[in-house]
Amino acid sequence: MERLSGPELVQKASQLIENNELDEAVKIFGYLVDKVPDAPLPLLSRCTCLIQLEKYEDAKKDAENLLHFPNMPISEELAPGNSTLHSVAYVRLAKCYKELGQIEEAEKLLKKRLEIEKTTKPRAIKEIINGDDETEVGTNDEQSIKTNKASEKLRLQGNELYKLKKYKESSDIYSEALELDPNNFFVHSNQALVLSKLNELDDALVHAETCIRLNSKWPKGYYRKGCILFEQKKYSEAFSALQLAKHYGAEDADLSRKIDLARKKLRNSTNLKLIMLSVAVTIISVLTLYFVEFEQIKNLIYWLFNNYFGDLW
Repeated sequence: MERLSGPELVQKASQLIENNELDEAVKIFGYLVDKVPDAPLPLLSRCTCLIQLEKYEDAKKDAENLLHFPNMPISEELAPGNSTLHSVAYVRLAKCYKELGQIEEAEKLLKKRLEIEKTTKPRAIKEIINGDDETEVGTNDEQSIKTNKASEKLRLQGNELYKLKKYKESSDIYSEALELDPNNFFVHSNQALVLSKLNELDDALVHAETCIRLNSKWPKGYYRKGCILFEQKKYSEAFSALQLAKHYGAEDADLSRKIDLARKKLRNSTNLKLIMLSVAVTIISVLTLYFVEFEQIKNLIYWLFNNYFGDLW
């Protein structure tokens, strides 16, 4: 698979689907999902294939993950009757719940899908809303879709610049994207990454934490935060963030390596501070016996604990 380009893999998967070789198509889409985790379409395609294979539990996970992406507009040809990514995700999810015997939950999901379609199609809005507000609501929503689409286009441009290691230019493009859509957690994640490459770690951390605030169950936000904290030598906080990334589903060799490295750094740092504490106690004991008054010793102890040993307690 690695020898083929993305479009070639998609074409091959499409041919496999035509030949009803759905298991092989699922493997290709799974490969694309791993290689391009920020792209929703391979995930959607895999979800659809899994439903056709009646693997509803696996398909349900993919459909739920689709809801973590921004609700971008999609082509009618891709999913007839659905105008946005979340709309088709709810349809796929409802199908899974229905086949798994959870009819009530499936109906709730279809209602959510209907609400999305009502707010994204001006004609549908006019069917349920009376009065002068009809045009305004439709116009505002159309503008919102255009804004999200423009922001996503900028994000992809920034990604291409990042691949070329043009980090400053990439960051500038991500900033433009966030001006259009400040709640796009994918852009915040990308900005956190590129700012860390520019060694602007404090600003990078802000974007990583914003990413987590916007989507508290997306593992990459915690991964970004953990990597940045590690670079700041805040090993205890980095270890916690990376563990949360693992908890929310991130599974790759690099994450495991980072967790092990953060654990090792944290252990070494703790051991070093314990040695320093032992030496400090010895020095203070000698000073107390021979040279320094008690008030001075007390001030020295406070200073040592605040600056060097505070995170041990």
